Amino acid sequence: MKELIVYFCDNVVHIVYKGEVISKKLDSISRGLVVNRTGFMESFLEILKKEKIKSKLFGDKIYIVKDVYLKPSDLFYLESIFADLGFIKVVFLDIKEYFNEDYTYIGIFQDYMVFYLDNPVFIDLKYFKDFPKLIEYFKDYYQKFVLLFGTNKNIPNIHSNLVYIYYIDDFQNYITQSLLKVKKYDV
Repeated sequence: MKELIVYFCDNVVHIVYKGEVISKKLDSISRGLVVNRTGFMESFLEILKKEKIKSKLFGDKIYIVKDVYLKPSDLFYLESIFADLGFIKVVFLDIKEYFNEDYTYIGIFQDYMVFYLDNPVFIDLKYFKDFPKLIEYFKDYYQKFVLLFGTNKNIPNIHSNLVYIYYIDDFQNYITQSLLKVKKYDV
């Protein structure tokens, strides 16, 4: 099997394999986290079978994009899921490696928002809806420019008089497109 990279976002699993991105909406994922282990494992195996992605008898290596809001327990949980699926080695790729250090990135997704600061901030959009106010609230912690990306369709409409806000052209697919270009090195 070639390199296999997995990225969780909203309720979608993105699988990067052989220069393609396979995206599948799953009920077993919520806010970028696996919430139903058995359901996810069954769905993931079904995706591998449908896409004709074969693995070795004694397992392969899999890369998982580690978002900043994931706790060590979440990483252990993911590692155990993929070990049970037969992957002998789980390697976590830090999402911040896909960002330019000169900018502050803010991910705005369907149900949540992530501020990629020195100390990351995760905000549930169930309670907060005013994007410009949320962005302005943390302005003292930003680099000169703020770049927005994510799956929320309102990203191009977000503006502020206090902060220079830009959004990435392909904002909905920024991470998955970056994963197509990633080079992985084993240590």
